[in-house]
Amino acid sequence: MALALLELGFEKNDRLFVMLPNCSQNAILIFVAAKLGLIKVHGNPNSMSIDLPTVLSNVNCKGIVMMADETTLNQFQELSQNFPPVKHIILVGSNKTIMPNAHAYDELIQQGETQKIEKQEMLAKHQASVEPDSPLAIILTSGSTGVPERVVLTNFSVLNTSYTHQNYFGSSFTRVCITQSMSHIVAGIWIILAPAINTITIVCPSFNFDVTAAMRSIDQEKCTSLLGSPIFFRRLLADPDRSKYDLASLKHVILGSTLVQSKLMRQVQAELPNTLIGQTFALTEGGCVLTSSIHCRDERRLTSIGQCMPHLELKLVDENNQVVPIGCQGEICVRGYSLMRGYYNNPEETAKTITESGWLKTGDLATMDEDGYLFYVERKKHLIFKNDGTIVFPNEVEQTIEEYDCVERAHVFTIHDSRVKGIVCAFVKIKDGQTCETDELKRFLATKLADYKIPEHIRFVDEFPRTSIGKVPKHQLAKDMMKILNL
Repeated sequence: MALALLELGFEKNDRLFVMLPNCSQNAILIFVAAKLGLIKVHGNPNSMSIDLPTVLSNVNCKGIVMMADETTLNQFQELSQNFPPVKHIILVGSNKTIMPNAHAYDELIQQGETQKIEKQEMLAKHQASVEPDSPLAIILTSGSTGVPERVVLTNFSVLNTSYTHQNYFGSSFTRVCITQSMSHIVAGIWIILAPAINTITIVCPSFNFDVTAAMRSIDQEKCTSLLGSPIFFRRLLADPDRSKYDLASLKHVILGSTLVQSKLMRQVQAELPNTLIGQTFALTEGGCVLTSSIHCRDERRLTSIGQCMPHLELKLVDENNQVVPIGCQGEICVRGYSLMRGYYNNPEETAKTITESGWLKTGDLATMDEDGYLFYVERKKHLIFKNDGTIVFPNEVEQTIEEYDCVERAHVFTIHDSRVKGIVCAFVKIKDGQTCETDELKRFLATKLADYKIPEHIRFVDEFPRTSIGKVPKHQLAKDMMKILNL
């Protein structure tokens, strides 16, 4: 494939936008990018209407790789009116539709095969030109707080992160089941490149998020490690057919991608008693996992987001960027080899995120104990500031709502109203077969919370909107509530 792209005129630092589901072609293209010095731009086909215009309007991509199915092609042609034309379109799969500048992925492979001997010297020159600080990938952030940013990762960052992660997670990290989208950093960078470090089998159960396919793969392929978001594990625990699958091969189970309640951690541990359960705190801008609790030998394995990963520095700071005392709340800041180079073509936002001394400001609040274990508090952007100066921590309110017997999950947020500041709102999902009234829930909360923390507006929902890695975007919840309230 690298030889075929050379023939098409791809050069070092050209951007190749890959909008594929979890498949072998997606994995191959990160290695192709490394060989040629290209920058693989990671996109998610399930969020094409958001990712495609966002990326192609802000990143000059020489080519795009996508599936050849009718739905994808029709959506692409409809959206393509809103961004500059792409020079090369590479289609995975078969389709009779003829598109200008389109190439079949399989045909390019065949072309490259015929050029192996005569083009080898040219390929070697390209590989020699790739330096450690050459950019390798652009990853879109999850967009849970708004428009996704475009994070640039270098070969140095990615290789060292893969090496450090493999050493840290150890020998059980040998047969890994992917449950998350390759468009994001954990599956699309760290796990996919793990075989470049050690002998590892990567098991990809399905193109897209599918709990049943994952359980079947763990059973059939005897996976030893499983990484997933809270929503994945909630659905796994609730699946009525779970007993049909043997999950006993699992040695490591890691929860992450978003805030994980300790209640869920205990439930997973109870259902998988012979498996080591832990959680991680990862950030695209940070290059992947920044803290982990998997090796903790006490209760903090389930209640904390763990300690700082090897060879990184971590501190908690106040609003004046001063380190806070042990046990006090502060913003998590990280420094080290794994950090992004910056946001693509956005130096202003990069300067706000990475300080002159190289500290990445994560925007997440936590406390730290004397052993360096972090306890997650809240995302700074999610704090709700009331008119009287009081502050509501949505995570606290969410956990209290979920203490009510009939509640399965809650998400607390604020809406933008020019008349009143800091209106607390909640969307609540009730357990199957149960019912609940708003007044009933508010009466319960009145016994647990101060009045100013009790949501003024509560609505019951069947499901929450989610990003491609399972996060619930609170900005979308706010929009939905404002629509309901006619604001």
